[in-house]
Amino acid sequence: MSRLIKEKMVQQYGETFKGVSDVAVIATEGVNVKQMTALRGTLRARGIRALRVQNRLGKRAFAAAGLVGIDTLLAGPSTLIWGGGIVDLAKALVEQAKTLVKLEIRGAVSAGQVLSKEDLDALSRLPSREVLIGMAVGMAIGQGGRLAAAITAMGGRLVAQVREYEKRAPGGEAAPAATQDAQPAGETQAAAPENQPTAGGAEEPPAPDQAPGQ
Repeated sequence: MSRLIKEKMVQQYGETFKGVSDVAVIATEGVNVKQMTALRGTLRARGIRALRVQNRLGKRAFAAAGLVGIDTLLAGPSTLIWGGGIVDLAKALVEQAKTLVKLEIRGAVSAGQVLSKEDLDALSRLPSREVLIGMAVGMAIGQGGRLAAAITAMGGRLVAQVREYEKRAPGGEAAPAATQDAQPAGETQAAAPENQPTAGGAEEPPAPDQAPGQ
């Protein structure tokens, strides 16, 4: 293999796995072409890709791409599996390994952490991403419903307390009536005081005393 081809392969590996954080490594020795084609098709249907790599060239590219620790899994013919989350990869590979006895799961790297085959077996038993999202949404809705019920109950108690207070409280003060100071019907006005000035302002002279004997 010429140096130019090697450099091209390193570049291709780097571009393919740039930004990828979850990658599993498998060995497919003993898996025939027909089985491998079927495996690739099954994985592709689940959004998962597979690529057989040259270990020495791959180590150079993967180190530059940030796939720390994957070099420890590259021993012998290696096929890299990626696409989706690490749980999705684990489920797909463990499921395929049940029918392809020649399929060897070496391990994986996830966010810089190296995972063993046993780790992938444990991850494969976890709920899928969609199920976890559904569970989280269900919990959020349930908490929201309980909060709404608590607020509604609190509001109901407050209304009940206000109504009870209204029942026990005395009636409001009545506004003064416009005719409160008016005299009762049928009553005459009080007599004007004596010597009250007339409309003209002069006092009316008192009546003269009657003469004696009259």
